[in-house]
Amino acid sequence: MLHLKNEIEQLCDQHQGTPADLGTPTFRQYIWLRFLSNAKHLSLHMKGLQSFDRIIKHQTSGRKNDLSLLQLRIEYCGYLYQRKTSHGKTALLINEGFIDASDSIKQKLISAAYAKRKNKASDAIKSYATSDAYLKMGELIAGDPIANHLSCKGKYYNLDQMFQNLNWRYFKKKLPQPRLVWSSSRAKRRLGYYHPEIHTIAINKNFDAEDIPLLLIEYILFHEMLHQFFGIEHRNGRRFAHTPAFHQAEKTFRDYKEAENLIKLLH
Repeated sequence: MLHLKNEIEQLCDQHQGTPADLGTPTFRQYIWLRFLSNAKHLSLHMKGLQSFDRIIKHQTSGRKNDLSLLQLRIEYCGYLYQRKTSHGKTALLINEGFIDASDSIKQKLISAAYAKRKNKASDAIKSYATSDAYLKMGELIAGDPIANHLSCKGKYYNLDQMFQNLNWRYFKKKLPQPRLVWSSSRAKRRLGYYHPEIHTIAINKNFDAEDIPLLLIEYILFHEMLHQFFGIEHRNGRRFAHTPAFHQAEKTFRDYKEAENLIKLLH
């Protein structure tokens, strides 16, 4: 694990980049490798695999499933779990965030994965995914933010330069620099997003264009930086991102009304 992690870092360095310049799926794999490079974390991962294996054998003992055809994988993926069956073989992928969960949660997770439709187990898993235990495990896996050097540069605009200016103006340079990327998909409605699991702010690639005002991109980036600053509130299993404090801070942006009018013109 450590050798592969170091090799990835060396290759990125040779190209004057960092692992954060890798595509998002590959970057997730790097974060996971970095986590497992710690002996304690690797031990935790192996114990979690063993407990999942035991639970699966117990819960499927009365079924016709051939466990030899089941492929269990635990990775730092972008979803809670995923089960696919093809040609009689079943692949079950589980997020690393569940590795230290209780047996009760793991049992519910397996039940939800094998259920044909949404059930109480599914609701329990979604609720656990907003719990302090799951969120703290996610923070442990994600580790410290890694800034990128290459993928933040568009054809017309540089997200790194914008972040530095906004961080100085509105956050007194106290906001840790996340991974800054132009979204790979040219989605028309999604202006940008902040992904706390991988410390990433992505801005719609459509806005890296000569006819797009700098003010608009700065405002979208500022909005996502506020998400990074305030985080996500979890209450009763629900996520709250745009709180009153968030909206109040958003209005401190220079030329706020003009920026809002530019947003309205997009719709």
